[in-house]
Amino acid sequence: MGFALAFMSALFFSIANILLKKGMKHSEHNGVWIITFINVLVLGVILLMSLFLLEIPFDLDPLGLIIFILSGIFINVLGRGLLYRGIRQIGSSKAVAIKNSAPVITFIFAIIVINEQITMWPFIGIILIFIGLFFLGIQFFQEESQQVQRVGYMISLLSALGYGLGQGMSKQAMEYVPNPFLGVFVGTLAALVILTFVEGSKGKIRKHLYSAKENPLYIWTGIITSLALLFFYLSVSFIPVSYAVAILAVDPVLTVILVTFFMKKEEVISKLIVFVATIVFIGAVIISLTGA
Repeated sequence: MGFALAFMSALFFSIANILLKKGMKHSEHNGVWIITFINVLVLGVILLMSLFLLEIPFDLDPLGLIIFILSGIFINVLGRGLLYRGIRQIGSSKAVAIKNSAPVITFIFAIIVINEQITMWPFIGIILIFIGLFFLGIQFFQEESQQVQRVGYMISLLSALGYGLGQGMSKQAMEYVPNPFLGVFVGTLAALVILTFVEGSKGKIRKHLYSAKENPLYIWTGIITSLALLFFYLSVSFIPVSYAVAILAVDPVLTVILVTFFMKKEEVISKLIVFVATIVFIGAVIISLTGA
């Protein structure tokens, strides 16, 4: 069950990345606030339904809730916010391929927090991921005249840091509050509070709400990312987070496939990008399946 849920999470994230890129064509902003707002609405409804329909412990352990809050901020503010900026600048396939080095961060988090030991195969997985990023770096320097490309790569890499830490924390929080429905809602709500403060200070909230009416693709992206987040949190309630992020690592591969079919004229998928997406995926699988 956990593996299937993690794969569904990867699939829904991939679909959301494509919709997001298309939505960006009709908007000057990246949609982070409105998508997070939709997340809170959708996940709030799902949480209420789970309380009535499912017998899941509703433990409000303070430490668990704090970790869920931090997890949500890292995933939805730092990770998602920077990923969306990266997608706008270098395209969904490239940004997601770079972001998918996040399992390395998750694995390192598990070693430091849970005192896991690095064995041979996880070390090989880490090397494979960095080999993939090294080859991507070759393209980075080949495009040195394009400042936007270089910034996009760095932004996407920082996004991986946010996702990696947030995903590790989500599993840690589940030890204190074993309720994925509550956890994913608390995390997205915390992210919305921060984003609302930031965007509100700029006087942009009304503009975001108005633009959502004009750009339904952001609304659909919000709905789909809600399910993707929920599937991930559900998956780590069944299996170790290292296994879940391994399955989630098919995200860039699926994104490349979807881009090939639906965005041929908007993004050029080079053999290098396909290679990087594949080798990072293989490295993440090795780390996750042998490091738990």
